[in-house]
Amino acid sequence: MKNNTFLLMVLFANLLVNAQVFAVKKLSPALVNSYLNRTAFNSDYNRYLKQAYSVVNNLPKNFQTDTSFDGTSYIQDVLDKHSVVLLPNYPVKINDKGLNLNNNQVLLFQPNSKLVLIPTAKNSYNMLRISKVNNIKIFYANLEGDRNRHLASDGQWGFGIGIKGSDNIKIYSPYIKNTWGDGIYLGQTGNKASTNIYITNAVIDNVRRNGISIVSAKNVDILNSYIANTNGNSPQSGIDVEPNTITDDLDTINIKNLTTFNNKWAGILLVFEQYKSIQKKTVSINIDGHKDSYSTYGIAFHGFKNDVSANNLDGMINLKNTKYGNNKEKFFFYKSNLSKLNLNTSDLTLKTKFNNFKTK
Repeated sequence: MKNNTFLLMVLFANLLVNAQVFAVKKLSPALVNSYLNRTAFNSDYNRYLKQAYSVVNNLPKNFQTDTSFDGTSYIQDVLDKHSVVLLPNYPVKINDKGLNLNNNQVLLFQPNSKLVLIPTAKNSYNMLRISKVNNIKIFYANLEGDRNRHLASDGQWGFGIGIKGSDNIKIYSPYIKNTWGDGIYLGQTGNKASTNIYITNAVIDNVRRNGISIVSAKNVDILNSYIANTNGNSPQSGIDVEPNTITDDLDTINIKNLTTFNNKWAGILLVFEQYKSIQKKTVSINIDGHKDSYSTYGIAFHGFKNDVSANNLDGMINLKNTKYGNNKEKFFFYKSNLSKLNLNTSDLTLKTKFNNFKTK
C-alpha cells in the first residue's frame, strides 16, 4: 500500500510538471519604446514625409469615427498609385487580403498609426505582403493580428510582414503583436531567395508561431531587436532559422544585439532537417550579442534526425557574446546529426557538445 501511495504521488507530481501552462509576461510601454528607438531614424523619416501622399485623402469623411469601415481597398489604391505613402494617425482595420507593397515603395506610419487585422478564419495571411519586389522601406510599422479573435483553430501562417523573393528591403522599428503565425517571415518564391534584408529595432510580442522565421534568405541583418512571448504553435521561438527544402538558402544571416524573452521553446532555433540530401549545402550564420531570459532554451540546434551518416551540410555558425539566464537549459541539442557544420564559439562546453553531434 505504501509503495502504491508513493507511486501515485510521483505520477501526480509528473502530471503537475507536464501540465504547467505557458504564461505571457507583459511588456511595459517604456521597454517597448526603448527598443523601438524611433528617434534614431527620424532624419530619414522626415525626408520622406515631405513627399508622402496621405491615405487620409482617399478615405470617407466619417472613416475615423465609423469603426465598421474596412480600410484595405482604400490603402491599397493609394499604394498602387503613389511611391511614398503616409498612413492615417489612428488605427485602421484591414482584412485578410492584406496590403501588397510595390517596387520602390516607402510606407510611413505615424505615432498613432496602426493596422489591425479583422478576425478571419483563414489559416494564412500577410498583413503586409512583400513578394517579388525590390527597394522597399517601411518606417515604424504597428501591426496587430487576430490571434485572440481568430475564427478557426487550424493553420499557423498568419504573418505580420511576409517577405518572399524580394530584394533590398529595409524595415525600421516595427512593432508586431498577436499574429496567428510569425511576426516576420523571410522566404523565397520561384526558387528566388529574399536578399539584402535589413530589420532594425523590431519589437515582436505574443505571436503564435515564431517571432521571425528565416526560411530562405541571403545577406540578412537583424539588429537591436526584442522578441518576447512567442507561443501557441511550434516552433514557438524568437527567431527560427529553418529551410523548407534543399533549394532554400541561408547565406550570411547576421543577427546582432538580439534580446529574446519568455519564448515557449527557444530564443534562437536553428533547424536543418530539410537540408538532408546528396546535394552539398553550405550555410553562413553569424550571431553576436544574443541575450535570452525565461525562454525554455537560450539557443537550440536541430540537425538530421534518424540518420547518422548524412554529411552533405557544411558551413559556419559564429556565436559570440551570448548571455542566457532563467532557462531550463542554455543550450539544447535535438538528438540528431549536424553533418559537417562548424561552430565558432568561445564557450568550450558548447563547442564540445556541438562537435559530438557532427558526422565522424
